[in-house]
Amino acid sequence: MTVESAATAELALGNGTRHLIHCPPSWDHYLLDAPSVGEEHFVLAGELPRTHPLFNDGPGHFHDAQIVTETIREIGEFVGHRYFGVPQDRPGLFYGFNLRLTELRAWRTDWADATDSGTARMTTGITAKPANAMNGVPRGLDFHIDVKINDMPCCTGTAGLVFLMPQLHRNHLAHNRQALRAAPELDDAPDGALRPVDPAEVGRSAVSNVVVSEPSESSRGRLTTWVLTDNPNPVFAPEGGHLSGTHLLESVRQTSLLAAGRAFGLAPARSTLASSEVHFRSYAEPGLPLRCTAVPGALGRDEYGRPAVPVTLTVTQRRRAVAEARTTVVQDF
Repeated sequence: MTVESAATAELALGNGTRHLIHCPPSWDHYLLDAPSVGEEHFVLAGELPRTHPLFNDGPGHFHDAQIVTETIREIGEFVGHRYFGVPQDRPGLFYGFNLRLTELRAWRTDWADATDSGTARMTTGITAKPANAMNGVPRGLDFHIDVKINDMPCCTGTAGLVFLMPQLHRNHLAHNRQALRAAPELDDAPDGALRPVDPAEVGRSAVSNVVVSEPSESSRGRLTTWVLTDNPNPVFAPEGGHLSGTHLLESVRQTSLLAAGRAFGLAPARSTLASSEVHFRSYAEPGLPLRCTAVPGALGRDEYGRPAVPVTLTVTQRRRAVAEARTTVVQDF
């Protein structure tokens, strides 16, 4: 990300360039170059990516809604450091994302790309609020998100970000790593070699983008898979010595589609997550097995009569919770 001015930043995703525009409620304290102590508003505008190695890999019925979480992850630290006075040496860690697709047709590629230019435009309104301020510096930020594709409102969401003191961050990483490796009695590992699930079952085309293994299933619909952590794809590269948020969010998405497909026959090629609530509990170590368990609920219908399945998921490593999620998989007509 490169700063263009006091109010605008530029970032790239795939082959699309988008602009983060600051829309302050008042310019008074910016004239004094003072950090904000209240709510700030931004607009992120640009084209949806067309060549991203992960988000554009798949059957192409829908644009990937994870573009929203990925861009919020990219700008979160920047907003805290640039506009709220958070020191540069404090890393920002997202602990939760909630998304709800309010207009599914806007996410269809055939509709979203049907413009005069042949491209799909995404505009995201972002509100950032400081949380748990100490001496005027927030320890975290709360984000509210409103998304439009080609001017049609289609998604709302929230995200939570916490900033850690450098030493606290290092201590937290070391303690988490030590705790995971110091209790061999809690070992939880697959019985044999892992085989990636068929990409088509998780809405992808390339095997390199598959991050979950062929699952085991119980008679009550409970599905257990393993997150593939040795994936060489740079999209899933670890961050700061632990598994990236992109990797974990993609494992939740893929396991949700897999559970809905295996339990009720929803077609992954025409399905998407109409809603998702993900809460991160701890870091995930790249070198240790990571289990993802999904429990699909009852098959229902959304307000337009489309098949919909709620899924509850838990990601664990050595029996410790890494992430918990609730999703709703919807199959389009």
